[in-house]
Amino acid sequence: MKGKGTIDKTLVTGAIIAMVCVVAILLVSIWQSRRLQDTAASIKHTNQILFGTQDLLDLDLRYELRVKNYLLTGERSFLDSLDIISSRLHQRLADLKKLTQDNAEQQSRIDALTNYITRNKELLSAAVRMSQGNDIAGAARLIAASASVGYSYQIGLIADRLRTEQSRLLEERRKANQLRASELQYVLWGLIAAVAVLAFIVTKNIRIDMAREREVKEQLDRFNKALENRVQTQTSDLQASEEKYKTLFYKSPLPKWIYDQDTLQFLEVNEAAVRHYGYTQEEFKNMTIKDIRPPEDIPRLMEDVEGARISPGTYTDAGWRHTKKNGEIIDVELTAHTVEYERRKARMVIVNDITERRRSEQTTRQLNQDLQNRARELAASNAELERFAYIASHDLQEPLRMVSSFLQLLQKKYHGQLDDKATQYIHYAVDGAERMKTLILDLLEYSRAGSGKTSFASVDMNGVMKEVGDIFRDKIIAARAQVDIASLPNAFGDRVQLVQLMQNLIGNALKYHSEEPPVIRVRGKTVAGGWLYCVQDNGIGIDPMFFEKIFIIFQRLHNKSDYSGTGIGLAICKKIVERHGGKIWVESEPGKGSSFFFTIIKQP
Repeated sequence: MKGKGTIDKTLVTGAIIAMVCVVAILLVSIWQSRRLQDTAASIKHTNQILFGTQDLLDLDLRYELRVKNYLLTGERSFLDSLDIISSRLHQRLADLKKLTQDNAEQQSRIDALTNYITRNKELLSAAVRMSQGNDIAGAARLIAASASVGYSYQIGLIADRLRTEQSRLLEERRKANQLRASELQYVLWGLIAAVAVLAFIVTKNIRIDMAREREVKEQLDRFNKALENRVQTQTSDLQASEEKYKTLFYKSPLPKWIYDQDTLQFLEVNEAAVRHYGYTQEEFKNMTIKDIRPPEDIPRLMEDVEGARISPGTYTDAGWRHTKKNGEIIDVELTAHTVEYERRKARMVIVNDITERRRSEQTTRQLNQDLQNRARELAASNAELERFAYIASHDLQEPLRMVSSFLQLLQKKYHGQLDDKATQYIHYAVDGAERMKTLILDLLEYSRAGSGKTSFASVDMNGVMKEVGDIFRDKIIAARAQVDIASLPNAFGDRVQLVQLMQNLIGNALKYHSEEPPVIRVRGKTVAGGWLYCVQDNGIGIDPMFFEKIFIIFQRLHNKSDYSGTGIGLAICKKIVERHGGKIWVESEPGKGSSFFFTIIKQP
């Protein structure tokens, strides 16, 4: 009985131990399987971020290249897909933001990328708008500003840091995956060995149901097989992720290569480098980075290589030259960072061919210089013309005064002694001399209207209208005119010329009135970038076909016997407004009055 009791006790103990081991195997397997799933998900997550980052850089580069190609060629087809690329850029940024939400440091880098990409797009869009507005110089300055600010450099730098961090995480997770797979194997085999030893000991003392033992063993075999298959699948996924990363390297639109930091020999070269430089993969791998440099640049290259060994951080420089297989020397911008390649210290280099950009910059500089020279020539010519007009008009007044004075003396001395015909001739001569004097004075005023901006200051336009009202007080009373002047905003300009401008417009409104008493309204308001003013009347009006003609010097719409004047007043108005950076125009219909509008631009 004692023996039977011992056997029963051994049986119970063995059964309990066996059950505990089986349960332990199941729990450890499930736990480890979940760990492997989590690791695989982390690896997949990391690869998604790496792929997204590279795609983001490619999209940003495509956007910038299309804009610059448009600026260089003027071909609008380069702008057709900008909206699609921009939409994909923002979607990719949103995806990366979501993927890195568990990493505050990476989130900060994504925010910085978003900021720089947005600024770069705004600057490029401004350059496109300037180019479309024929402001080629302005567009060139913006592109030059972009190069000085370094948005593209910052984008590449931040993206490299982001990818470096994700590559580090990828390597850590891959090693963790391998370690966990190995731990699972050791644990499982250890537990299986324990079960086997226990089974061997128990079979020596008690009767065991062999059928049940075989069933348990088959279940364990199936479970182990499934687990091995899962490990193999996860390993294959990891290899596929690594292959995808290699694809990003080889299919990049920019030339890339990896070279040995000690021997300077090319280790890997992508397809873009092969196409751009003309060498085959085999030729590249039999060359060093010195072989693609002009001989005079090699000493500087060796200094740069030595500096990279001492300070192995990310390096960017736009001052290098490379030699293609056909002997062509190109200007390039290099971005390089240290990597480990097959357990060797190496450097990965990204190349951006900026030859055309350098040529464009040189062309732009030459164009700017030509424009500056032309501007100086025009300024000198305008100054000379103004001096000539002033001197000519001043010198012409003296003989006119003499003619007019003697004619008036002749008229006074022989008054009543001459017949009507002679008196009429003298009257015509005096009137012609006076009109010639008025014309000369108007020409003098017209020549002065385009002088410099040294007298510009804040101008009280209400005070200007008060002064104009005082000038025309007698005419306003004589014509029974109504003048309605609203509160006007202050402008910035030459007060004397603004008085002259308003004087000419009010004078025209009083001169060209209809049979009804004149009604004149003056209004003004602040608008974007300056001020808008309007002088409205109920006079005879102007046919729309003459809207442009009335602002041309000496152009008159009426006979001088009907309305006095030299045809210079509105031309002077136009010149004064243009001097203040604005424009002047008229809205009118015959018999329905006229509204003269003009703008004054805020000065920087």
